[in-house]
Amino acid sequence: MTTTFPKRSLALSLLLLAVVGCTGGAVGGGSPTDAPGAVESPAPSTPSQPVSGTTPETSVPSVPETGSETGSETGSGEATPPTPETSPAPLTQCALPAGLPVQQGSLRTWLGTVPITAAKSEGFREPGGTELTAFERAFRELLATGASAERVLDFAQLGYSLSTYRDDDSGHGWLVLADTTPGRGGGTFIINLAPARDLWLETPHADSDEGTLRQGAEQLVALGARALLITGSNRCAGAATSPCSGTTGVCGTTGLRISDTAHYANNFFTSAHRALRDTFPAGIAVSVHGMDVEGNGPEAAVVSDGTSTDRAGSLSVRLRDALNQHLPAGPRRAFSCNAPDDSGKHRTLCGTTNVQGRIDNGAGDACYADALSASDRFLHLEQSATLRGTGAAADAVIQALADTVPCSLPGNGLGCPVAASSTACL
Repeated sequence: MTTTFPKRSLALSLLLLAVVGCTGGAVGGGSPTDAPGAVESPAPSTPSQPVSGTTPETSVPSVPETGSETGSETGSGEATPPTPETSPAPLTQCALPAGLPVQQGSLRTWLGTVPITAAKSEGFREPGGTELTAFERAFRELLATGASAERVLDFAQLGYSLSTYRDDDSGHGWLVLADTTPGRGGGTFIINLAPARDLWLETPHADSDEGTLRQGAEQLVALGARALLITGSNRCAGAATSPCSGTTGVCGTTGLRISDTAHYANNFFTSAHRALRDTFPAGIAVSVHGMDVEGNGPEAAVVSDGTSTDRAGSLSVRLRDALNQHLPAGPRRAFSCNAPDDSGKHRTLCGTTNVQGRIDNGAGDACYADALSASDRFLHLEQSATLRGTGAAADAVIQALADTVPCSLPGNGLGCPVAASSTACL
């Protein structure tokens, strides 16, 4: 089915033509060519479900004020994009594109309030193929050329608002792409205007894996990562079964759900991942998860490259080593699915059925085909509750990621500063 969008309003077009991004270069630098305890295991191959959907709403609702740090779920899924300022003072030259709505405050705190539809709420609506294609194209162009009137209109027609955030903690600007369609569960996506590392973070189970939403926000700012992708739906929000291979008991049955963005491809979350991968092919995607540790089990964390193949020199083994260097002393340590000497402790937690990992590892079909090899461009990180909390163990994860993916980006090449943080690349 072909989705038809309404014609652009001439008045709106003239108004939004005032939007002027920083001149030249891709957003974030670099060249465009350059529920806790979920256990995944392979299942018999099943053909993927064809995409279908309805035309999204195109109106952008008014923007509420910033909420508290807690309360990341909402039953309705109605988006809460940033509050416009009347005349924001420029942060630095090129830090914020002119003409977009702006909010100022703590980005970490605001991200704790983004809407995620609740479990069993039916708060996920599968986008149609035309919507997904248009969203991925607009997201890719946003990354490559920056914010513009055309991008604002493109996203508005898809039911998303594009705005900016001036962060008091890091001292520079971010782009915010927020779903404005109630009950759809489309997600929230943050883009760093001056990243320090060729790395982005993904939280496909942001509310069901407790603590990973807060953790993703902390890591985004502290590491100066390129972007953060946040699911808009609880993995158990919908009852419809995903045809993709894999099993989990998190939602009360052994099957996966289409509302689980890590295990279904037809969603805006996966389209954003594809756009990032196409634009930054050498970038590292880190999928952040939580796990239950049974009894006195040895695992504090289980890391994989999206496969369970023994690869002593893999990126996941390097992250394991960095984690064990920084974790506080104790009986639990980090393990890698790709380390021969770690064999047997963690094989059910390797993320082999993660759709985004399959994409990065070149699987023939990300829905039901396991990857045959690893690209070292994807990291799947399962963590105990201690690592997802606050304190020394949580800080160890940030330090380990900083060691594994060193600073390589001096900003966006337009004179914008790199984020200031405990792991700043200054």
